[in-house]
Amino acid sequence: MSEPVVSVAPPALPHTGPEPEIEVRLPAVYLPMPWRRHPQVDLLERRGLAFMERHGLCGGPGGRERVLDTRSALICAGECPDADPERLQMFVDWTYLMFVFDDVACDEEAPGDAFSFLDLAVRVIRTLESPAAGLLPPGHPFAGALTELAERLHHLASPTQRRSLVTAHQSWFLGVAWERAAREQRLVPSVDDYLYARLLSAAGAPSLAWFQISEPADIPDTQINSPAVHALTEMSSMVATIDDDLYSYGKDLWFAARVDAEPEPLLNLVHLYRTRDGNTLEDALLRTVALRDRILARFVEVRDTLLPEAEEPLRRYLSNLACLIRGNYEYGLRAGRYTNPDGRHPGAVRVTGTASDTPSAAGAPADVPWIGSWWARLPGPAAPATA
Repeated sequence: MSEPVVSVAPPALPHTGPEPEIEVRLPAVYLPMPWRRHPQVDLLERRGLAFMERHGLCGGPGGRERVLDTRSALICAGECPDADPERLQMFVDWTYLMFVFDDVACDEEAPGDAFSFLDLAVRVIRTLESPAAGLLPPGHPFAGALTELAERLHHLASPTQRRSLVTAHQSWFLGVAWERAAREQRLVPSVDDYLYARLLSAAGAPSLAWFQISEPADIPDTQINSPAVHALTEMSSMVATIDDDLYSYGKDLWFAARVDAEPEPLLNLVHLYRTRDGNTLEDALLRTVALRDRILARFVEVRDTLLPEAEEPLRRYLSNLACLIRGNYEYGLRAGRYTNPDGRHPGAVRVTGTASDTPSAAGAPADVPWIGSWWARLPGPAAPATA
């Protein structure tokens, strides 16, 4: 395994000089599943970009480049490679739209006013529930796109699927509210606290709700809510969330160098391992990868105990969970969103990584006790907690 390298040369603030060079070479990560993509990924992308352009969401400095760089069709096509194209198109369009939402309301560039985020969040949720509610006025940048998407959702999805999607947005926005407050207070959370909140703020719940909307048959509640399937859902989301912290670390550093002369703390798992425990950047990357490898190894163990008896809808769902993990990682290495952070600095960040067919660590992690039930109370061989 090659050693990870992180080199950072941020400019003086305010930025007036040449572009910074931020390079992140990730350690090899455990990825035992193949990378599959929906065969109509190019069509999904063309239609998704047309949706954004139709609603005027590609304007402003670097606006079109930022939308293109999200590669939203690629991530959705990798997560649901066998889905119905019309239903999957809703997932693609939502992803394009929500990346813009993330930039203007959630991430580094979002205004510090907490009410502005919460006000927009409740209006988004209500529009998904009732497209005709009119809570987003006609002149609002998201009004047309979100209303159209909600109308399509009500036409194609079942009431159960719609309710699941709304509930998932509530969880996502709760996590974002925590993250925004933590940034404002310059909080340095424990790894345990951070990962639970990050699981919410990473938007995994709504993505998983779109999984089910994109498939032809609902999974019975007794199956989707069983302890084992629920844990597999959380495990796949957590692996994808940690991978997001890995491939977005360079982007986080890039923004930190521009918005704050004292950028600590960054709400990123790599940074927490470095700053809380006094690790080098290289060791922090290795610890981050070891944690996600442990979780993925447990995911494979539990999934393999369920597959032999799983009916077709559940088998498709479990397959999508695995595709989520591989597709998300491959997407993150390719999306310009993480190499051209603001749409105006292409190549400002470079991220590279490789896959391994064996995990770098196994067993329950001692520093994240809340996930211990994934080892102690589920089918498959348990392993003792290790550091």
